[in-house]
Parts: sequence; structure tokens; C-alpha cells
Amino acid sequence: MAEKSLYERLGGIFAVAAVVDSFSDQLLKNPKIVDANPALKEWHTVKFRERMPGLKFLRTLWVASVAGGPFQYTGEELRDAHRDLRITPEVFDEVVAELGKALDHFKVPQREKEEVLAAFNAQKPDVTAGSKVGG
Repeated sequence: MAEKSLYERLGGIFAVAAVVDSFSDQLLKNPKIVDANPALKEWHTVKFRERMPGLKFLRTLWVASVAGGPFQYTGEELRDAHRDLRITPEVFDEVVAELGKALDHFKVPQREKEEVLAAFNAQKPDVTAGSKVGG
């Protein structure tokens, strides 16, 4: 019998959505993320709040997709979506830490937590590309 996908081991779409919901809310409370640069500050204090439901949906879709669920992420390429925010590697690492806390909050087992964080970390070059000169 084939091993269950990460998506199945996480508990499916409702479990993924719960983690993404909590994670997204916690990002707004972390000054190391919100205040990192003017573009991020504007995003988190003006644009982000009105776009939060859609952003949570896209994040949920992305996680469910990369975890092997029956969904396809249809949002903007991560490099393009984050370029103008000029997210530094240090801020990215802080975002990863928040994701880890959300996974812990929902008692996601260590193996699955590591797999989610690895998938997220694999996107670091694209998400932080805008922070580089000429990014």
C-alpha cells in the first residue's frame, strides 16, 4: 500500500486552512515582518487587511498543492508576487519561524512539520529575489 501524501497526513484541506489562517494572522503581529521595510509595512497595514481572505485562500491552495492534495495553485508566480515587497532573507526566515509556530500550535507531527517547512524554504530564492540589487 502506498504511503499517504503529505496533504493526507496533514489532515486535508480543513487542517491546512486552519494552519494558514492562524499563520497569516500571526504575520500581522510580528514587528520583525511588518516593519521590515516600507513596502512590507504598507502591504501589512493597508493592502493586506483588505486582501486577507483572498491571500489566505491562495496560501491554502499553494500548501495543499505542494503537499500533494487534489488542488492546483493558480496564483501569481511567487517570484513575481513578492518582488516589489523586497523581502530580505532575514525576513523570510522570520516568516518561516511563524509558520513553524502555527504548525506547533496545531500539533502537526515533526515529520510533517519538517516537510512543510522544507517546501516553504525551497521558495526562498524566489520570494527574496526582489531584495537583491536589480532583483
